[in-house]
Order: sequence, then C-alpha cells, then structure tokens
Amino acid sequence: MNKVNIKFRDVADVNRFVHILSKYDADFNLYCGSYYVDAKSLLGIMTMDLRNSMWMTGNCEPAEANQIIRELGDFVAA
Repeated sequence: MNKVNIKFRDVADVNRFVHILSKYDADFNLYCGSYYVDAKSLLGIMTMDLRNSMWMTGNCEPAEANQIIRELGDFVAA
C-alpha cells in the first residue's frame, strides 16, 4: 500500500476509522512527523495531534488496499 494522507475532524472519526481497519488482517501504521502508531489502536491514535494530517501505510495486497481506501474515503485528505 502506498502512503495515504489521513485527516480526522473529531474523536468520532477516529473511532470509525479504527472500526473499519479492524475488519482487515493486514497491519497498518499512522505517521505524524517522526512519530508513528498502530492504526488499529484507538488509544495510540488519541496520543497524536488530531489537528494535523497524518499518513498511513499498510502491508496488504493492491486489490485489498483499493477496497480499504474506498472504505476510508471520509478520512482521506487531498
């Protein structure tokens, strides 16, 4: 999976984001500056500054990556 820019508006967004990713077996990381957390970890994401854009990577097949990006459409930043 290529880097995907992610932006959250509020804590409810983070909850929905984690719920979507939890359906998949692949591992995902969220990066903000020099920090990164497990993208399936609600607590981990909450330790980051939600006002800033983040980027996500994952270790999944391209077809699965496309499906995941479609599901995360509300959080994908331009």
